[in-house]
Amino acid sequence: MPQRQKLIDGFRLFRGEQYLGSPLLKELVRDGASPDFFIINCIDPRSGADIVFGAPPGQQFTKPLMATIVPPYHPDNLTELQAALSYAIDVKKIKHLIILGHSQCAGCGALVNGTDDPFIARWVIKGEPALHKAALKAGFADPTCLQRETERQIVAFSLQNISQYPVVARALAEGRLTVNGWLFGMEDCSLHEYDPETDSFQRINEAEYRPDRPSAVLTPTL
Repeated sequence: MPQRQKLIDGFRLFRGEQYLGSPLLKELVRDGASPDFFIINCIDPRSGADIVFGAPPGQQFTKPLMATIVPPYHPDNLTELQAALSYAIDVKKIKHLIILGHSQCAGCGALVNGTDDPFIARWVIKGEPALHKAALKAGFADPTCLQRETERQIVAFSLQNISQYPVVARALAEGRLTVNGWLFGMEDCSLHEYDPETDSFQRINEAEYRPDRPSAVLTPTL
């Protein structure tokens, strides 16, 4: 089928360029990967971290979550996300964790406008606190404006939630991890970073950005 052929053609290109055309992948197969980054991004195929950052193989862990919603930590609700974080932080010793939201997010749209799909509704409702905060800032008069603000507040909401996961909180307290919230603007291909002191996003100047600067969350007290 034509759709299947697209994947096969993509694999052929990957094999020719990444495996046969470069020693990197063979080195990763032989030695294993030691990424510096763990990036939580939306499931939207236009905004994946591998796409946005043009990442070579082995550079980053990625974890897709619809609307980039990280639920609050609960000790009785063990999830694959917690297992992935434990592996990345404690075993592979990543240095930077990034929450990557994006504009035109359909998941945020479902939160703002509602949805008839019960499975989507049960997931996006976890971001309701971010919607409430967005409404205080943007109001309800303009749905598009409200969605844009919700996309921003979801990043802030998820950023604070992820910092309460024990493995993240411990790594923050020990100074071996930074945690930041970024927003990818698809309309103009821009990247913005969340500033918790002003509750706003500042555009990242790609020429000046330093990935080792302090976290955008307060270090939790253990």
